Amino acid sequence: MWVVARHRRDPWTVAGGVAAALLALVPTLRDAGGVVVLSVLAGVAVAAAALTRAHGFLAIVTSWAAWPLSALRGLPLLGRTLTATSRVGMLWPVVRTVAVSALVLVVFGGLFATGDAVFGSWAAALVPDLGWDSIVVRGFTFVLLSGVALTGAYLALNPPQVDAVVLPERRRARPVWEWAVPVGLVLALFVGFLVAQAAALFGGDAYLRRTTGLTHAEYVHQGFGQLTVATALTVLVITTTLRVAARESARDRLVLRALLGGLGLATLAVVASALSRMSLYQDAFGYTVLRVFVDGFELWLGTVVVLLLVGVLRLSWRWVPRAVLVAGAVFTLGFAAMNPDAWVADRNIDRYEAGRTLDALYLSDLSADAAPVIAERLPRAVADCVLQRPYSSGTGSTGTDDDWLGWNLGRSRAADVVRTVTPQPAGCDAVMTDTLRR
Repeated sequence: MWVVARHRRDPWTVAGGVAAALLALVPTLRDAGGVVVLSVLAGVAVAAAALTRAHGFLAIVTSWAAWPLSALRGLPLLGRTLTATSRVGMLWPVVRTVAVSALVLVVFGGLFATGDAVFGSWAAALVPDLGWDSIVVRGFTFVLLSGVALTGAYLALNPPQVDAVVLPERRRARPVWEWAVPVGLVLALFVGFLVAQAAALFGGDAYLRRTTGLTHAEYVHQGFGQLTVATALTVLVITTTLRVAARESARDRLVLRALLGGLGLATLAVVASALSRMSLYQDAFGYTVLRVFVDGFELWLGTVVVLLLVGVLRLSWRWVPRAVLVAGAVFTLGFAAMNPDAWVADRNIDRYEAGRTLDALYLSDLSADAAPVIAERLPRAVADCVLQRPYSSGTGSTGTDDDWLGWNLGRSRAADVVRTVTPQPAGCDAVMTDTLRR
């Protein structure tokens, strides 16, 4: 795709191509479904923005829509291509030769594979599963991926001018008081929240029970979701204010920097509070992949706030949307590189070795990526029970039936581990249902 891209020498397009290629490798390396889906979506988002050289936020969003819409934009080119190929004398002889060769391979290859066990084992290693259910799935996947690749190639060849998609020019800037009052109120609420956090921190458990009736664990867990939403909404408040606020006079610029700078710093303090809450909660009740993902999302939101703060101080934010997209791609790559399922298993086993409880049932529901850590660090009897539990999409799906088209590093490593598992039908039910303690 990048070979035919119109802007293939543009630094932004080159960097986006490298990031998209790295994200595209994740499905081959990791088995965890959430990691794979997130990486694919991030790769598509980065690739679309890179191929169209999008700058602004609306331009980047438009570039994402431009990819599927390329299927419609490319119809005239498809028609001209079919017309041109119909005049090529060698085309249909090549098609007939390929079809006849494939038929010969299927017929004679099938006969020899069923007539000789050795030849059959060779054929099984080379030929993917050709069951009807597999053929339907592979056919659908082939058509889908071919369509995505063809529309992506057309987007690379004929990128639309997405930077032309901008908000209408503001007719007049809003006076200072019109935007400063609501922003100041938001800032005051943030300050009040931080004061409450300090009171809870220094007041201790007795103060919490007296004023709220909550234990420390309940207090820590109570507001994490709300803090995450508040952080995201603050990003919207800052970007909206940057659009409507007047910046003509030195006074306007000073008030803008002071209020938005203060709001950004208060937001970063709230991000730190949310991360601290989640850290305490995970230390008390254990780690999950979802909690780790939410931690990463909160960190990314904090990074977005920092980028906006830099834009406010410089009064220049044309570069911010690209920086936000790059930060998202970097966080996604970091999330995949840390191998979250294995990391979560490792941290929970650390707690178990320190005398805390262990949820063996949750460990067995992790993907194949966690299998090597489970086998290496848990006692053999517990590890065997966790790894042999059958289920549809966790460590039990180890890739032993994968052909070369579906090979995956995480499942391959898990398959090596599971081969050493000792079947233990007796006692495993208790291990999987009880909360274990060292």
